[in-house]
Amino acid sequence: MAVEPASSPILRVGIVGTGAMGTNHLRVAQSLPGIQVTAAADRDPAQLRAALQAHPAPAVNHYREMLSRVDAVMISTPTESHFEIARHFISSGCHVLVEKPMTRTLGEADELIRLAAEAGVVVGVGHLERFNPAVQWVRPLVKRPLFIESQRLGSFSPRSLDIDVIMDLMIHDLDIILDMDASPVKEIRAVGVPIISSRVDIANVRLEFASGLVANLTASRVSQKKTRKLRIFQKDHYISLDYKKRTVKSHTLRDGNIHEEIPVIPDQEPLANLWERFRDSIHRNGNGNVGPAQARRALDLALRISSNIEKKAPDRITG
Repeated sequence: MAVEPASSPILRVGIVGTGAMGTNHLRVAQSLPGIQVTAAADRDPAQLRAALQAHPAPAVNHYREMLSRVDAVMISTPTESHFEIARHFISSGCHVLVEKPMTRTLGEADELIRLAAEAGVVVGVGHLERFNPAVQWVRPLVKRPLFIESQRLGSFSPRSLDIDVIMDLMIHDLDIILDMDASPVKEIRAVGVPIISSRVDIANVRLEFASGLVANLTASRVSQKKTRKLRIFQKDHYISLDYKKRTVKSHTLRDGNIHEEIPVIPDQEPLANLWERFRDSIHRNGNGNVGPAQARRALDLALRISSNIEKKAPDRITG
């Protein structure tokens, strides 16, 4: 874990939204050098009090009261409010870290990208699995994947029911796969059904890329057992990754024999890695975030998958 140089200024941070994920952001941000949480807000006063009792920080009644107190904010509110809140801070010259999905629509995403460029501020999006140490260990090994399989299964939670399971869970794996293959998606075949909410709760998706890569993804928020796995197949190489355990198994064909490697990977908290990258991007003009343009690509694909499920027909890109 990187240590912020003593010469770097303290980054004053506000937390907007102190639900389960927002409280985690509050906890981690407070623990890191070079960061000071100087304001927190939530529309539910009881929820805010509970979060600040566990992780003390100054409270404000509304996020609009934060501007004079912060250099950056983390937005961990329902997706429907991301655009309005992020636009407020970006337009005021404040750096923004926003939970995924970045926005509800591509139009909103494009507007935030434009505003961030005009204001010259850093915008990071909370695609947390990019900062999983197992993913970071595997990423340099992925050269030309031929087949990728992901499983992201979890039990029901009342949070995030304003979005479907594609935007809630599968978007993590979409972001990872899009980072591994930059070619266009040629075909989408998707099925999904609502089980205990009004939106799709379980889905299976098959993607075909222009490169020839085929990816098969399953996401569920109605399963009994929590599973977070990614399997990558490329020429003479198979990689199995467990997001939850942050472990990797690598099998390579060499000289007619299969060689297994189980690396020892430092067990760093992905959320701390995300915050360190965000802090360093601001102080050092770096690009270690998942930036808004990258997040837009994952959002675009997630929206296309959701539309494909609604239409119940394959989505083929021609030309």
